[in-house]
Amino acid sequence: MMDVWILGGYLGAGKTTTLNELLCGGPIAQANPALIINEFGQIGVDGALVQRRELARFEINKGSLFCVCTKTDFLKALSEIAGSGTHKAVLIEATGIAEPVDIENFLTEGPYAGYFCLRGNLCIVDAAHFTQVAAYLRPAVSQVCWADAIIINKCDLVDAQQLKMLRTILETMNPNVPVMETAFGKIEQSFLDRITHRSRRENLVSCAPEQLFAISFSTNQVVSEEKFFGVLEKLKSSILRLKGNVAFDSGRVFVEVVCQSVQRRPEVGELSLQNKAGTAFTVIAWNTDKEYLRRQFEQCWSSMPLKIDNVKRECCS
Repeated sequence: MMDVWILGGYLGAGKTTTLNELLCGGPIAQANPALIINEFGQIGVDGALVQRRELARFEINKGSLFCVCTKTDFLKALSEIAGSGTHKAVLIEATGIAEPVDIENFLTEGPYAGYFCLRGNLCIVDAAHFTQVAAYLRPAVSQVCWADAIIINKCDLVDAQQLKMLRTILETMNPNVPVMETAFGKIEQSFLDRITHRSRRENLVSCAPEQLFAISFSTNQVVSEEKFFGVLEKLKSSILRLKGNVAFDSGRVFVEVVCQSVQRRPEVGELSLQNKAGTAFTVIAWNTDKEYLRRQFEQCWSSMPLKIDNVKRECCS
């Protein structure tokens, strides 16, 4: 049977970084793992950030992994993985707004019974921002409550007193599960060995969390740096996550926004090849008008972009 590990956790907690760390060494990395990468937006940014390019990778980019609208794609991926006969493990990176309903029924029923063993649902927690989002966004809380283990990531960004308080909160929300403190997504194998999956049964959610949506943009027009960051400042209370390449006058960079914290670094080359556009990024927002947000970003370049999400609207788009 193939071991299955789920990496969950709210937007920007460091799931892709953790995934890359798990692929660097240890039993999981040596098991020729298949990767299932799920994103809420329709541009595969996280898939482009995975470092081991030779691994089998299945990207599901039209909704939450724990949503009925992606069930067919997920089952198709499982079928290909089971049929290949070359994998000994599966790593699933769920979108940051996924409701962590147990997917064990997918793995144990029908033609896939006997192929997969769900080893653990790992919740990655952003030590610096968790308490900010947990107060008003349900997925951040339910991801912790349903986890088989909790990894407090980005511990280097908080002091000892903040970390102690956060750990107390998390252990109150989900007692009796292993908790690990780390930075940069580093997980010790001894911690993974302590994890025991708890089987649960719930109905799959049918749509995205209320008031939350994603928009993907793509354009070959040069983007005004001043206008772009002006929009980020103007909409900072509504933008939960932004990530992707943006082509400014000064050159193309990878821009990432997590809880109003804006970072920029060298462009992701594979993302550029994948989308064949100078600029390609996804915005996940809440509590604002979707078309208003779209217009604000479109004003940052000289002509209308080739929008990726205007062909077919899935239930979670």
